[in-house]
Amino acid sequence: MRGPAVCLALLLTACGASAVADDDDDQPAIDARIDAVTSDADDVDFSKVYAHSGTVLYRLDTGTLQPVEIGPFGLASGSITDIAVDKNDRMLGVSLDNIYVIDTTTGAATLVRAYDGDENFTSLSFVPVDIQDPNSAERLVAATDEGTVLEINENTGATTQIGAYGTTANGLIRSSGDIVAIYGLGIFATVTIGDDPDYSEPDHLAVINPSTWAATPLGVGTTYDRIFGIGFWKGKVYGFVDTTTGGVIIELNPNTGAVVGAPVTGPVRWFGAGVTTDAPIIGKPR
Repeated sequence: MRGPAVCLALLLTACGASAVADDDDDQPAIDARIDAVTSDADDVDFSKVYAHSGTVLYRLDTGTLQPVEIGPFGLASGSITDIAVDKNDRMLGVSLDNIYVIDTTTGAATLVRAYDGDENFTSLSFVPVDIQDPNSAERLVAATDEGTVLEINENTGATTQIGAYGTTANGLIRSSGDIVAIYGLGIFATVTIGDDPDYSEPDHLAVINPSTWAATPLGVGTTYDRIFGIGFWKGKVYGFVDTTTGGVIIELNPNTGAVVGAPVTGPVRWFGAGVTTDAPIIGKPR
């Protein structure tokens, strides 16, 4: 999602120095779920990884890392600061004040309602109540630049705090850009670490505990800051970076958080990204 200067506020103030989550039964090992090879004939050429600028929706061609334009949101004013896609491919988007439903074939955004509060949302995703159950109900979850995690009631616009990312020895874990949840895999987020949310330090890919919402940053960082969007498709994690003058699309190792391969640069400033919660995982049937 877009950074705090322009982005949504989806979460409350962080809950102090909560401990970083340890691995537990709620968050199985990532590599065991994505390393096995299987047929992907049903999904060969078409991904449902979406990304956007403030005004236009795109789909990512995961074979080339090139964005494919879908169409403009068509808002009279303001920008879409992040999007979320549920298991039925329904897309919601948020601006600084409102919730919208977005047509994934045209990009057109239709106002649903305003949401309450003045939190600085920097992440948005649908998250299954039971991450292992493909029939589970889903809830709309957001995180703030203070690392607070909230649930948004899309029917009323009300927000309720449900957790926080916690801390490390180097300071508070803050949402730097986005969160994504995939059935049978888990929850990833891009985070920044430290007590000054200036977005100058490299972002980390983090694994999120689905019970406590505590974040476990992976590795030593990505070397990029302002990773405002994150997506997942067939075992690969994608990051969407706003460079302030354009954008970069990167692939991230889901076990180490390191950048994999060559980045793809372009003129689009990425504000956010989203992917269906039933995105295919290599080695597991969709």
